[in-house]
Amino acid sequence: MHVNLISSPAGRFISRQPHVVSLIKAVLLVTDLTDTTYCIESDIGRTIGNSNIVATGAKDSVFYARPIKSTVFSRFVKNRPLSPSSMLTIILNRRDNDTYMITDTWIGPYFPPFPGDEHETSSSKTYWETHALVADSQPVQSQTITKTCPY
Repeated sequence: MHVNLISSPAGRFISRQPHVVSLIKAVLLVTDLTDTTYCIESDIGRTIGNSNIVATGAKDSVFYARPIKSTVFSRFVKNRPLSPSSMLTIILNRRDNDTYMITDTWIGPYFPPFPGDEHETSSSKTYWETHALVADSQPVQSQTITKTCPY
């Protein structure tokens, strides 16, 4: 098992939440890996941290911006707290017959990539119309902030 700690989303998350390394190890020890790609969503059974994704409604103040080091717009919501979570999500891709790369991981349930992302799914746009990142949970490129949906 490998993680690019310098430039991958998983590496950036682990640098901010190093305690998830032991959780990832525990989850992967009981996972039989045979396919080429995995999205593992595991309930650890206790609160392990906070998710920065929340469901949104008509009364929420929403804006769009590109996070630092991203070319894709994300949806953000103001004045909402982080959500305690017992879920850990791990995204893996097989590199060769014996090795997997952890490409992304986060605290919270699985969510699809944002619209416009190279890994966008058919559910991306629908999901992100009703969910958002908590504002101030990650730095954004301030010149990209807009109230107009870019997708």
